[in-house]
Amino acid sequence: MSRNYLRLLSLLLLLLLLSACSSSRVTHSSPAFNIATNQKMLPIMPFTATLVPPQLSEAIFNDFVDGMNENQAKAGFSWFGIVKDDIAALEKVLPQSHIFINGEIWSYIENAGCCSTELRIKSRIRIYRLLSRELLWEAEFPLERFFEHDNSTLAVERTKLGKSLTVAMIKETVKALQGAKRIVVE
Repeated sequence: MSRNYLRLLSLLLLLLLLSACSSSRVTHSSPAFNIATNQKMLPIMPFTATLVPPQLSEAIFNDFVDGMNENQAKAGFSWFGIVKDDIAALEKVLPQSHIFINGEIWSYIENAGCCSTELRIKSRIRIYRLLSRELLWEAEFPLERFFEHDNSTLAVERTKLGKSLTVAMIKETVKALQGAKRIVVE
């Protein structure tokens, strides 16, 4: 009987650990901030991707921009635009009081075994004041995903991980923008 109890306890512990692998936690490092009332467009700089498959990082960035544009009304902006130039070019055309979004994706790990694979990725979104480069808000997104090879493929699970990350980033960024105070800046 004690042997069956130990097996059951081991199984429950394993299930608890595996369920934690599919969760994400968000770490905020800054409180609410101010946005100029006349800022209608929010620039998004291309994300920096370090050691992340290009097709994954590009999909995450594109889905993030699309998702932010789908949430324009909630976030309080007319549109979110990708900035392909460097930040200096942006400073020449926008008021110094405006804000922009920057992000990075890093620490992508595929830990494959004979029968299962664990995927891990980390991302960070930051909102800065344009001219001062003052960091106004930041959130980190560590995500993990675990799958058995009999049930899925790496390509499918990599895509699911990217979608989960994008959804989390959009949700938290929109929430931060909703919490920002709109002020008149001259």
